[in-house]
Amino acid sequence: MTPAQRQAARTIAVTGKGGVGKSTVAALMIRHLKAAGAGPVLALDADPDANLASLLGLQVESTIGELREDVLRRIHDLPAGMSKDAYMQAQLHEIVVESPQVDLVTMGRGEGPGCYCFVNHVLRKFAEELTPSYRWVVMDNEAGMEHLSRRTAGRIDHLIVVVNASPLSIDSARRIDGLADEIGRDVGRRWYLLNAVPPRRAAAVREKMADLNLAELGELPYDAAVEDAVVEGRSVYTLEDGPAIEIMTSIMDQLGAG
Repeated sequence: MTPAQRQAARTIAVTGKGGVGKSTVAALMIRHLKAAGAGPVLALDADPDANLASLLGLQVESTIGELREDVLRRIHDLPAGMSKDAYMQAQLHEIVVESPQVDLVTMGRGEGPGCYCFVNHVLRKFAEELTPSYRWVVMDNEAGMEHLSRRTAGRIDHLIVVVNASPLSIDSARRIDGLADEIGRDVGRRWYLLNAVPPRRAAAVREKMADLNLAELGELPYDAAVEDAVVEGRSVYTLEDGPAIEIMTSIMDQLGAG
């Protein structure tokens, strides 16, 4: 595989403080990519709350978090002649949830005691082998950006910080911006996206974001149909055209995914 082929997939990482709607934003982006025929898409749920599967109407049987714990428990009982790396690689491919034009990998929750150096190495290798099969990778990331800071995820073309009118979400955006500085060249364009910010507060939020290294990507309006789908546990594919879908089209245009 050539270096150009390895860089074929373009990656969007959506992050922000819990409760700002980043999982919904990520799901709407994936919905747009599928509807626009821009797939295949790899959806990567790197948020410990793991809401992306429900928003995409997919069923997750196992997560990478569960797998790595299983590997550490069974490290002395692996089949004869099989290394722990080979065993984990084989199991990783069973974790990919496949659907038309959109596949999903769920990272899952945290780590218990033990050394995870080899696990992170295998995850990096897995990502390098998997992503060239896709045109886009969309990551629903936790605010701490663990998988970026540990280099268990590859280069990010677009880092999108979702904010609302809460000062806490703006404080979180400031910390994420600092983390992006530390990660450095692995992050391309940095953006912030206003989500369901009341019009009377939008100018104040923009003013507070002005000193960060984040360009404004747009403003996603409140959409009752989106809220109803989330509350009722329906996938974003059940949504008809509405204000959020319309604005998401222009947002994705800016990311080169029109």
